[in-house]
Amino acid sequence: MNTKKIYYEHDGTSETSIGVKYEKYLYRCQSKFQNIEVLKTRKYGNALYLDGCFMLSEKNQDNYHNMCLGLTPQKSKNILIIGGGDYGIASMLSRRDSNAKITIVEIDEKVVQVSKKYFPKHFTLNIEQLKNIKLIIQDGMIFLKNNLINYDSIIIDSTDPIGQAKILYSKSFVRLCGSSLKKGGTLIQQSGSPINDMKSLIKPLIKKYDDIGMKKIILSSFPMPLYPTGTWCFISAKRA
Repeated sequence: MNTKKIYYEHDGTSETSIGVKYEKYLYRCQSKFQNIEVLKTRKYGNALYLDGCFMLSEKNQDNYHNMCLGLTPQKSKNILIIGGGDYGIASMLSRRDSNAKITIVEIDEKVVQVSKKYFPKHFTLNIEQLKNIKLIIQDGMIFLKNNLINYDSIIIDSTDPIGQAKILYSKSFVRLCGSSLKKGGTLIQQSGSPINDMKSLIKPLIKKYDDIGMKKIILSSFPMPLYPTGTWCFISAKRA
C-alpha cells in the first residue's frame, strides 16, 4: 500500500496544521533570503511554499488575487507592488488595464525565476502589457527610502512578518508607503488571518495606519483553503 505524501504547514498560534496531498517535489532550494519549494499536487496543481508557508498554487488561488484586484481602484494608472515576484497580482492588474504602469519591487530574484518556470500563466502577457510592468530586485524598504514617485496605489504582497519581512509591517515602512502615494491614493496590505492575527498583527497595523493619518481604513477578509485557519485578509486605506 502506498503511503500518502502530505506536506504539512504548522501554525503555532492556533496549534493546528494544514496538510496538502502531493505527488512529488518539483523544486527546492535555499535562496539568499528563504527556503523555496514547489510541489505538484492533484487538486491545486503546482504549489509554492516559502520557508514552509504556502504562498500560491496554480488552481484555487483566485480568492486572494481577486480580493486584491477589487480593492485596487480601476482608475489607478501607476501602481507599486512590494513583493509579488510571482507576477500573480501584476498580471491581473495588467489584464484589467493594459495601459497601467506597474512596478514590482521583489527582494528575492529566485522567486521570480521559479515562478516563471512553475507558474507560467502569470507571465503570458502581450507585448504591451509586459512593457508596462517594471521589475526591480531590491529590498522594499530601501526602494521607498529613495523613491521620488507618487503612486495611485501601493500593494504590499509580502510574506508574513517573519525575518526579512518584519520591516514591512513597521510604522516607518507604513509611513514611507503613505508618503509615496498621491493624495487620495490607496494602500493595500496582506494582513494575515483575522482569526489568528487580530490582536498580534491586524489591530497594531490598523493603529499604525491611523497614526500616520491614513483614512477609510478597511479590513477585508476572504476564504483561502491552504492558508492557516482557511481565512485571510487585506487592510486597505486612503491617503488623506
